[in-house]
Amino acid sequence: MFGPNTNFEDNVNISYSHRDKCFFELFAETRNLFADKFNLQDYDILFVPGSGTVGIEALFFSLKYNVKMIGVDGTFKTRWTQMSKTYSKPACEHVEMFCLLETSCSSTFYKEGCIVDAISGFPYYDIPSQTIAFVTCVNKQLGSYVGLSVVCVRKDCWHYFIDDERMSYLNLIRYKNYHDINQAPSTSPTYIYEHLYKNLVKFDLKQFRERLDMVSDMLVEVIGEENIIGSTRGPVITLKPNVVSEDLALKYGLYGYWTGKPNLQIFTYTEDVEHYRNFVNDLIMQKMGAK
Repeated sequence: MFGPNTNFEDNVNISYSHRDKCFFELFAETRNLFADKFNLQDYDILFVPGSGTVGIEALFFSLKYNVKMIGVDGTFKTRWTQMSKTYSKPACEHVEMFCLLETSCSSTFYKEGCIVDAISGFPYYDIPSQTIAFVTCVNKQLGSYVGLSVVCVRKDCWHYFIDDERMSYLNLIRYKNYHDINQAPSTSPTYIYEHLYKNLVKFDLKQFRERLDMVSDMLVEVIGEENIIGSTRGPVITLKPNVVSEDLALKYGLYGYWTGKPNLQIFTYTEDVEHYRNFVNDLIMQKMGAK
């Protein structure tokens, strides 16, 4: 219930293909709205089919340089360090990359002029200035379907990337060249763009951040700061072991319960506020019963 993907209901109606004029128009409007909504006019907005992880791999494939991971230690720093070895370029210089929000421990890191994994952090956290490129996805904080990552490359930083159209659907220059004519290089999930566009139209960043802060504060007030790992405000609250009873973890499907992780997590943007209030009320009752 409180996992990393936003919960919603929607009816899919596919009435045109990714090579029809109406999709070209929707594609252009969605890219422009994304840039305008988050003040990213200095970036080329690239939609890459797949999860945020696929977007990260497309970035690794497309870079001319090696990647040196910096920032907070955690699951995703380790994962991208391993991936960087797969795409190692002998005798090349490196660029630095970090996780804006290392979700595994709810900790943030900022540095200018780097590559940024913003999959779990954007747009609650601002992208550092002079960022070369960053990756996010549409199914987390933006509240759309799973299946589309967003790779944003600063327009004056394409010299960091390969400039030929070698045949790979991880090659970002292929996406740029197709996107410049409002198309995608492969069959594109049109319904995701429709849903994303509708979400972007109504998305209010200030209200979104205020809602996450309110939910975070509500949770931490009852759970206690001493029982929280990492940040006490933000997209994810990480709990120390045994803070929540197994019954409550099961009832609310706390993230990590079914995979046996020692530290359960609550993502603060995935449900209506009322669901978090219900959880807090149950948690209060649990504490009262334990006395």
